[in-house]
Amino acid sequence: MCLEERFYIVDEDDNVLGWAYRSECHRKRLIHRSVYVVVLNDRGEIFIQRRSMSKDLYPGLYACSVSGHVKYGESYEEAARRELMEELGIDTEVEFIGKFKSFSRIECEISALYLCRYNGPIKINSEEISGGKFVGIDDVKRMVEYEGEKIAYGSILALREFIRYIERNYTLP
Repeated sequence: MCLEERFYIVDEDDNVLGWAYRSECHRKRLIHRSVYVVVLNDRGEIFIQRRSMSKDLYPGLYACSVSGHVKYGESYEEAARRELMEELGIDTEVEFIGKFKSFSRIECEISALYLCRYNGPIKINSEEISGGKFVGIDDVKRMVEYEGEKIAYGSILALREFIRYIERNYTLP
């Protein structure tokens, strides 16, 4: 019995073509689904995580509050809420922002971006994350613009999308 995760295989328009194992998706550069969640507190700060050194992709780099793959059989929102609970111990609603393509030499994903408004305690899963902190929007903009080599590629795209969304729709403290 294989315990390796199975992911949806999709085309560039996010139409489901079937499924494949995680290793096959990455080895063969098959397009699959992922999620990003940005945790935003009432002070207008974003939680930025530092990925564990044991991660197979982007070990030790900074990333969105939460990121992960959509498992075969679950929706984007279910994956976002599962990852939020697994990585940060947060069980709450998420707000869909939009989708974007994350294609690089390492990633080949259709990604859904979610917002989580949250002010409570965070319980970091040390197997997934080595640390994290809340950072102001202006600091996040600087990180993305000037420190991109320290941030996981998909998270750069997700944070850019999030900043555009926030600037169009909200006035932050």
